[in-house]
Amino acid sequence: MASGEPMRQRLRELPRSAWVIFAGMFLIKFGNFLNVFLVLFLVAQGFSAFEAGVALGVVGAGTFVGNALGGTVADRFGRRATIAVSMFGSSVFTALVPLTDGLFTTTALVGLVGVFAQLYRPAAGALLVDVVPEQNRVTAFAVLRLAINVGMAVGPLVGGLLSGMSYTYVFIGDALFSFAFGALALFTLPAGRPPRAEPVPADAAAGGKPKGGYRVVLTDRPYVLFLLSMTAATFVYGQSTVTLPLHVKDAGFDNHVYGLLLGLNALLCVLIELPLTKHTERRNPRRVIAAGLALLGLGMALTGAGSAIWFLALTVVVWTVAETVYTPIANAYPAEFSPAHLRGRYQGAEGIAHTLGGALGPAVGGLLYGISAPLHWVVCAAVAGLGALLVLGADPGQRNTTDTTDTTDTADNTDGTDTTGTAEEQPAGAAAGPRAAAGQQAVPAAATAS
Repeated sequence: MASGEPMRQRLRELPRSAWVIFAGMFLIKFGNFLNVFLVLFLVAQGFSAFEAGVALGVVGAGTFVGNALGGTVADRFGRRATIAVSMFGSSVFTALVPLTDGLFTTTALVGLVGVFAQLYRPAAGALLVDVVPEQNRVTAFAVLRLAINVGMAVGPLVGGLLSGMSYTYVFIGDALFSFAFGALALFTLPAGRPPRAEPVPADAAAGGKPKGGYRVVLTDRPYVLFLLSMTAATFVYGQSTVTLPLHVKDAGFDNHVYGLLLGLNALLCVLIELPLTKHTERRNPRRVIAAGLALLGLGMALTGAGSAIWFLALTVVVWTVAETVYTPIANAYPAEFSPAHLRGRYQGAEGIAHTLGGALGPAVGGLLYGISAPLHWVVCAAVAGLGALLVLGADPGQRNTTDTTDTTDTADNTDGTDTTGTAEEQPAGAAAGPRAAAGQQAVPAAATAS
């Protein structure tokens, strides 16, 4: 069951490793200059807008690969090692970008940046699941989103100042922020191997080698339904940066108005998400996510129904509230499905779903908007509605998601033993999570552990 403690008390109870992840996410989102300024940099170097777009598309393909590889690496070699390799690799390749010549070399290099820059994501999510008690996981993921939103809101302003001096400073700055997170992870996060798989009973093993890795994830039907719903959600939400600016322009406004609308979105996320989470985490997670997606579809559909500034601002309020309703719950929800030894892969699969939705959104959304703007906004509502229906079927049921290995080492341990969490960070009896809050039977404390 969700904790009834005041939010301030729950924040104080979050383990040190969680705060390291929050700080690291703020750093790399604050310094995420490459994605923001890559196209402008390449055009300034003499490449065409099409060539610059191709390079940015390769970065996106790299993030897809990075999420998939990151889940496997996190489960096999540990969370800390994965995050450190991800950040140090991203730092090196990002720093090399302004030193390269030629489209092929630059494109290949930024593709590697995409891979390494996303390699950490499943490990960071799995680590939060490892160390945060179940009743506080939604709060932890809400704080994570707060760190991301603040970093993304402030960082581009600094990047813009750096780009005015030299694009080299932009990429060096990005590299330094990645290096800082890598160093922070290396010296402060728990060491050791990830949880081990449960022994396979002899009769189960008699039929052949048991399934493992992503095969388990992709044959987990309820989780696949959840992944499809997240793809739909990201497809629709992505229209806020794809077709919303086109609609604002078609309404006769300049980029300043669009910037104000995005600012309103960021401000509302910072102000209301944590307080709202205190209430949504007590509800059935599938119904909360479904309600959020339905509201997202409504907000996006309303966008096409008017062009006055006040009306556009109202639609932003609607889909921003939707975002703050479903996202923290959805971010924590994979922990309800994943066995301890596959948490990285389950997190990686979720990242792949969001990456896929983020790729389809601009392509399909832009095409539909060009054909018929009213049709486009109706399709957005339909896709969000479909996502809501899919997630209602994503019931994990009763599962053993607890790490049964000994996790009594502290974050300062570096001796190579299993240290995915600590005795303080994973108290016995912290077993009642969102399913229990939804009125379903909680898994016993001995059988559970986002």
